[in-house]
Amino acid sequence: MTRKDIQAILAEFIGTFAFVFIGSAAVWATAQPGYGGGPLVPAFAHGLVVMFVAFSLGNVSGAFVNPAVTLSAALAGALPWLRAVLLIVAQVLAGVVAAFLLRLFLPQGAAANFGAFAYNPAATNAINAMFVELILTFFLAFVALEAAVKGKAGSLAPIGVGLTLTTLILAGGAITGASLNPARSIGPALAAGQLDQLWIYVLGPVLGAVLAAVVSTTVFAETKEPTPPKKPTGRR
Repeated sequence: MTRKDIQAILAEFIGTFAFVFIGSAAVWATAQPGYGGGPLVPAFAHGLVVMFVAFSLGNVSGAFVNPAVTLSAALAGALPWLRAVLLIVAQVLAGVVAAFLLRLFLPQGAAANFGAFAYNPAATNAINAMFVELILTFFLAFVALEAAVKGKAGSLAPIGVGLTLTTLILAGGAITGASLNPARSIGPALAAGQLDQLWIYVLGPVLGAVLAAVVSTTVFAETKEPTPPKKPTGRR
């Protein structure tokens, strides 16, 4: 393992810790009496965390902070598989640590679910919730691949990915909570002891990320323009 690998692992741990801790705290806060903002608070909290993590750590590890997006980058050939696995382990571990620390700091009780996700039974069922997570994660991973990994958005990529996540949470928050991130789901689910729906929030994002990688590398594959032949000069 090289020094750059270690730096990347630490960067993903720090970035994912920030994402899960701040995002989960924002979700918890919206359930507290007298706290305004509604769904806008967690949506913008998650999106803004992605922005500042990407701006500060993107040049170190890519600032994926999401095992599904990391998997998508590896499938697209933008990340070596060994590094991808190490980053995913760091991300999941960071999510668990962040959630349990939040549990330590917050009061116990029914309202303190520590940011754990559960779909809205009045709006959907388990299978449909999984597909909602799949579709929303597809868009997130696709934007990450096209804007950040392929560099199409340049220095604006962190803003583009962050606002995309905000938009997706606003769209899916009332249906599934819109996790779109296994690390964001696993830690809080363990801290809250709510594991019965966890498969939705792991399988859906993973399948969505795989689909995004397939579309990005096939339908939108980058092709090099053929080099035109040199004109003959008449000289030998």
